[in-house]
Amino acid sequence: MADTGPQNNVPIDTEKYAEAFKDFAERSQKIVQAFLDRQAKDDDFQIPDPMIVSKAFMNLTQKMMSDPAKVAEAQAELWQSYALLWQNTAKRLQGEEVEPVVEPAKDDRRFKDDAWTSDALFDTIKQSYLLTSNWMQSTVQRFDGVDPDTAKKVDFYTRQIVDALSPTNLRQPTRKSWIRR
Repeated sequence: MADTGPQNNVPIDTEKYAEAFKDFAERSQKIVQAFLDRQAKDDDFQIPDPMIVSKAFMNLTQKMMSDPAKVAEAQAELWQSYALLWQNTAKRLQGEEVEPVVEPAKDDRRFKDDAWTSDALFDTIKQSYLLTSNWMQSTVQRFDGVDPDTAKKVDFYTRQIVDALSPTNLRQPTRKSWIRR
């Protein structure tokens, strides 16, 4: 179903965008599974003891549950950021120029391909990923009372998860490669 933006009648194919996001989620899941499968075959790689990882996140979860207001505040910040992203995306699809809600760090080379900025779909995927990954990392660091060793473990494992789910791990940003016809 193609809609048109009210200002300049630019066709917006919502079904193709929905399909692209679905495809993105499926590919992310495949990448994580392929990574785990490869690591299981590598004799030199040792998968961390799940009990250690689990215990670190359980410790953080206990601290988070002891301060539900802080959890709600963090969640509200993420929702507000996403609302702004979707508002800006809608404006951009209607032909308006908008400032990005979030940009990669200056030393982040993953999004150097111009399509990650020039194409509205890829820019939205990029910003969505950055919003979520920045939020995850800042949220795990937000709670006091977690012992320093546990905090380091949680921070490390969170960064590993965030990096593994980067959309740049999927493929180069071209519409033809992302949207099935």
